[in-house]
Amino acid sequence: MVAELGLIGKTWSALQPFVREKKCAGCECLQGALMELCLGLEDLAPGDERQQLLTAITGATAARDRHGCLGCEPCTPADTLAAYYRERQAQEVPSSCACKDG
Repeated sequence: MVAELGLIGKTWSALQPFVREKKCAGCECLQGALMELCLGLEDLAPGDERQQLLTAITGATAARDRHGCLGCEPCTPADTLAAYYRERQAQEVPSSCACKDG
């Protein structure tokens, strides 16, 4: 799955407040979302905007006090990641079926 650069940028913007929040910065929920964005960026062609996002997001994954989920309700980073997945899936073009019946 190749993510669109704009979607990754929008998702990164939504996650930035949590990167600055002490209790969230090292949380596995946020860190997992950031890693997914990095993986999406690595699938894209090189370019200045891609590199800037990759540098910023990679820097945010360097949290020192990593910890498991604190059970926050709602968990906005997890919800943001779920929205990112849904939007990526909606953007995918369905592949044609090789079978004869459809």
